[in-house]
Amino acid sequence: MKTVRLILILILSAAGAWAQDRGVVEGRLVNRTDPALLPSGAPLEILELEGGMRPIRTAVADATGAFRVEGLPQSARLMLRASWRGVNYHSPLGFDADGAARVEIDVYETTDSDAGIEVEKVQMAFELAGDRIRALETWTLNNRTHPPRIYADPAGTFRISKAPGLLEPPRMHVTAPGSTMPLVQPALESADGAGYYILYPLRPGLTVVEAEQALPYADRRYTFVKKFHRAVESLQIGVIPGDMLLEGAGIRRVESPGGMAVYSVPAAAAGTEAAWTFSGGTAASAPARDGTAEDGDRVAARPTTVGRYALVIGPLLLLAFILPLWYACNRPPSWGRRMKK
Repeated sequence: MKTVRLILILILSAAGAWAQDRGVVEGRLVNRTDPALLPSGAPLEILELEGGMRPIRTAVADATGAFRVEGLPQSARLMLRASWRGVNYHSPLGFDADGAARVEIDVYETTDSDAGIEVEKVQMAFELAGDRIRALETWTLNNRTHPPRIYADPAGTFRISKAPGLLEPPRMHVTAPGSTMPLVQPALESADGAGYYILYPLRPGLTVVEAEQALPYADRRYTFVKKFHRAVESLQIGVIPGDMLLEGAGIRRVESPGGMAVYSVPAAAAGTEAAWTFSGGTAASAPARDGTAEDGDRVAARPTTVGRYALVIGPLLLLAFILPLWYACNRPPSWGRRMKK
């Protein structure tokens, strides 16, 4: 009798496992640059997200860009990755009650010309932290190419100049159009040693690029020299603490909301350099590790001022709280969540 029960258990277990691997994904790739250019033969991978995006199936799109992959585990967290013109595209998979998942992924032709890339806005923030200054610059870039194309340049799609005395390579991450997750990107040093760049392909729409640099401030004086690789029409700079003085050509202090200072900076043409000198400043105490009380005190704001300078205060708060946590959880060499969509 025990033998019969054991056999039944094994049969039921095998049947359950077989049922779990009956998931099917169907879909197609659609070329949004030119629908006549069918993405035939595009390589596909099914990734299991548990344990670091492990490929479990491979396939290729047919002559029309359509595909079908069978035998997938329905209970696992899966993602489809497609590649076209050297750019990866991702889509999460969700199975219905019948074990079917359907996806449609937009793909684009690429260009190495930045003619359609426009600067929507630029934000900069500097925070005194012990014997150094943490600098964060945030660029919102709009890919307005028509017809829509992905900007992918082997020489770099975004670059920053290297600040004098830089203490460590910059930390950079990107938020893709329609996404809310910043993706860590390696900062590659230029051949002349004068700057850093990333290779992240810029999709049509708004892409946010952020770069954080650590600057020396042991002598309580530092001159930040920046080359603008793209023209900037307007720029405001946030500084913490408010008693750290910022001076430079055309710089004007606008207001000092909640222990910080906001400066207005003149427009800058592409290829020009700016030199801004920091001096003085009282280093703030480190934020509480466990508590929201100190964080809450810092976030508490004067409504009118915060509303007016939200674009500047946002990066400052990002510097103070989010970035240390983000980079602690996303250090190389782990590829982590470096997805491109």
